[in-house]
Amino acid sequence: MARDVIEVLNDLIQLDRDAIAAYDRAIEACEHAHTKERLASFRDDHARHVVDLTAHVTSLGGIAAQTRDLKGKLIEGFTAITSMGDQSALLAMRGNEELTNRQYQAALDESLTAEARAIVERNYTDEQRHLAWIKDALSRKVWEQAA
Repeated sequence: MARDVIEVLNDLIQLDRDAIAAYDRAIEACEHAHTKERLASFRDDHARHVVDLTAHVTSLGGIAAQTRDLKGKLIEGFTAITSMGDQSALLAMRGNEELTNRQYQAALDESLTAEARAIVERNYTDEQRHLAWIKDALSRKVWEQAA
């Protein structure tokens, strides 16, 4: 059982590492301080996820994922190419957060230890909050309000 849990958690670690890189590109593209600050706080959540998941993988006797995969590099590249201002950065991050939400939700369908499940549920709650804020910011056109 522990091997399966380690694989699931390592997939999430890679996912969160990919999200950090995508958030870095989106933040660079944003023009308004409020949007940058919110995206930076979401990036910091992903960094915390990496720390928490890594600690649990280690406690299970596993080795935590240390690198990003090709998919993550493609996501970062897509985010960098498409992000030219707050609106396009938020659109790119909406897609990234939709993917992240799906993968966290799928992880909850796996056999996890009680502690792993608690970590994944807590992180998934963050992911849902990120996506909700991004969708709301897009619907409110926050880039126009900040101007």
